[in-house]
Amino acid sequence: KMKYRIAIWGAGEFGQYIYNQVKNQSNYLITYFIDRNSDLVGKKIDGIEVIHPEQMKSAIEVNIDWVLTAFKNGLSIYNELKEFGNIKFGIIKDIVFTGQLELKKDLMKETNIFWIEANDKPLLKQLETNIVDYCNLNCKGCSHFSNLYKAGEMVPFEIFCRDLEQIAQNVNLLCFYMLGGEALLNERLAEYIEFSRRVLPYTEIWIVTNGILIPNQKKDFFSCCKENRVGIDITKYKPTAHMLERIIEVLEENRMYYRVRESVVDFGKNIDLNGCANKNEAMKYCRESACHFFRYGKIYKCPFGVLGNKFFEHYKLGIELKEGTDIYDEKLDWEKLVYELDNEPIDACKYCGQEVRFEWEVSNKPVLEEWII
Repeated sequence: KMKYRIAIWGAGEFGQYIYNQVKNQSNYLITYFIDRNSDLVGKKIDGIEVIHPEQMKSAIEVNIDWVLTAFKNGLSIYNELKEFGNIKFGIIKDIVFTGQLELKKDLMKETNIFWIEANDKPLLKQLETNIVDYCNLNCKGCSHFSNLYKAGEMVPFEIFCRDLEQIAQNVNLLCFYMLGGEALLNERLAEYIEFSRRVLPYTEIWIVTNGILIPNQKKDFFSCCKENRVGIDITKYKPTAHMLERIIEVLEENRMYYRVRESVVDFGKNIDLNGCANKNEAMKYCRESACHFFRYGKIYKCPFGVLGNKFFEHYKLGIELKEGTDIYDEKLDWEKLVYELDNEPIDACKYCGQEVRFEWEVSNKPVLEEWII
């Protein structure tokens, strides 16, 4: 049986922690450690030579099939990894070392390793989209304006699939969130999960939910999540907190991977209809500037860049946001797009003023003042 020849990038504690897990597995042979530390280069760890990254190209040609990056924030060298040609890289997530986790014997199925296959793609760290626009909770001041949508409103599944596949072909995506609205209201959720995993084999995928509907889910839903390595990300609002014990009981009975965020006791509103905010300052303090979003063939810096139009239309404010980048533009520079998503403000930022906090509550008949400052 063929052994995959593996080099571990990182000869410190993290790298040696990974080495001790992998060294005795029958499918793998550790051939090198890789490190920039001049005190380590040229030495041997358990008989395995430590080489400098500059020596990698020649080593790859003769003695390396895969490289595992095993140091804190391995993503920081993502662009450097792409220069090494077609070799397969696995970036091991920090939590493996900090949480002292054991890797699966089949490394290709390990959810805490982000595998890079297409070496010419830029890295997009986070992306999200609504898989349903309406909600069963309707928070006052909802940043996705879910209480302005009617029951049943959502982007068609076929458009979701087409858009996500286009994005997956052009970027390596680290983390993908399916949300809403309330994601569990989507009756075809299993199909969304299966398709997402098919086109994003190494991406961390989460369903974001208020959790209220979890006890009502059938076994098939939980099986689908487990088979496709999809986690449940629960936002703990007051109604969620009241039934959290039952929610967790159901999740654990079904051996689900989940996390519960801190309790939401207040919300914030920050829409300034004057449109006079300093865009750079607004982006700097924005709670959603890293929540890159796609919808109907376009990708946006944040949800407000597209969903804000629902708010402006609903209250007939005469404002229209013209944001988003056409993901089907044949001339689109994806590397530049990813940089701009992470680092540049958008025109919509001028409507984001200084946030005002207020106590969380439900609002089934929302009024304009719930969002504006």
